[in-house]
Amino acid sequence: MKKVNCSARFLALVASTLAIALISGPANAQDDGARTYWKGRAGTNAMSVQYLNMNLQASDTVQFDPSHYIYPAADAQADIFILSWARHMTLFNKPSILSANLVGGSVDVKFDTAITPPEFLPPGVVPGTSFSQSASGYADPSVQLDMNLFGTPKLPAIFSYMNYEPTWTLDAAFMLGVPLGQYDDDQVVNMGLNRFYGRVAFPFKYHFRVFSPGYRSSLEVVPSVWLFADNDDFLGQTLKNDPMWQIEAHWTHDITRHFFASLDLLYRNGFQSAIDGTDFGSDIEIGEIGFTLNFEVTPNVTIRTSFSSNVFGDSDIDTSMIRLQFIYAWDRAIENLKKLGGE
Repeated sequence: MKKVNCSARFLALVASTLAIALISGPANAQDDGARTYWKGRAGTNAMSVQYLNMNLQASDTVQFDPSHYIYPAADAQADIFILSWARHMTLFNKPSILSANLVGGSVDVKFDTAITPPEFLPPGVVPGTSFSQSASGYADPSVQLDMNLFGTPKLPAIFSYMNYEPTWTLDAAFMLGVPLGQYDDDQVVNMGLNRFYGRVAFPFKYHFRVFSPGYRSSLEVVPSVWLFADNDDFLGQTLKNDPMWQIEAHWTHDITRHFFASLDLLYRNGFQSAIDGTDFGSDIEIGEIGFTLNFEVTPNVTIRTSFSSNVFGDSDIDTSMIRLQFIYAWDRAIENLKKLGGE
């Protein structure tokens, strides 16, 4: 009887490692999400489908940031769907995660033409008239490689988790967005950016308490910088942008073995725009606070929801985002072990 109980407890432990394989993925410079950079056993895979509803009001400013669906003198609403895949592996003897994201959806924008800069008005539209645009379809896909630098040992075997007690870890992550999304050079509003863009991030995590389901807590900080190539066909003009600096932070805590919550922060600054060599608007500055609720339905299936809204930064910009995400994670060795255990 003791042997059976011990085996059951071990199966529960290794099955719970699948819940670590959570992915959010960058979606046009949105946040990654809590516990995204936790490492699973090498060979673990995860598929994620998420829906994001974003409201971005910039009707009293000439700020422009198409990567966040922010347009000058305009209110925007975006409905975005993201399909992500991630694989946990060992690369150069370091725990790593390779992920890919396909993005699609729609965005609707209403402009206040009384203060909309003329560079953004299509032919025939004059100040004071009604002007709105929308776009739908695929956005730019992206790929990302995350590699641990310090703090996380290799996790090649299932038994590696028996003595896995992380304290602090530091990763390096590199993301590249490819300009394959829908883009119309006669429109201000598009799903794609018509240019390559990328991000360099250094995810840092500090783990508190025992690293066992129901007891885990963590502080996660992800500083990063976004870099954008030129868009040489923006309404017949050339759009350039300075780098955008971003810091994301999460305080996470296990409420139960199958449920954790997180307090989230996201701050973005930079992205000064220039059209045909002339500076336009000023730097974006947005500070958001929100929360995440994450429930493990089964050892393979997880449901996540989150909400965030800006509370500091540019007072002329109001943003809010609601996320609903479904994650399925699997590992062949763990699935086989579960079958042997009668699960």
